[in-house]
Amino acid sequence: MGETEVGTGLRAKLRAYVEEAFLYLHPDVELRDEDQFLELGVIDSLGFVELVEEVQSRYGIAVDALEITEENFGSIDALVAFVERRRPS
Repeated sequence: MGETEVGTGLRAKLRAYVEEAFLYLHPDVELRDEDQFLELGVIDSLGFVELVEEVQSRYGIAVDALEITEENFGSIDALVAFVERRRPS
């Protein structure tokens, strides 16, 4: 699956945010894009709230409570797909 240049930049920005905001607490974790945040203990429920708020403010996306799921926010891959689907053109 090829990503556009925009998609690649989006992935890098989301990864950088997750690393800055959450991974410093887990220096032993090597996070891959498909790794589940909750399974690895990288992000807890409060972290999920912070992540959702960041996506909303950074990308201008209104996230409905029903969209706050692991399928949309559970990994780098999930975040990229969600933001690309929902980001205003």
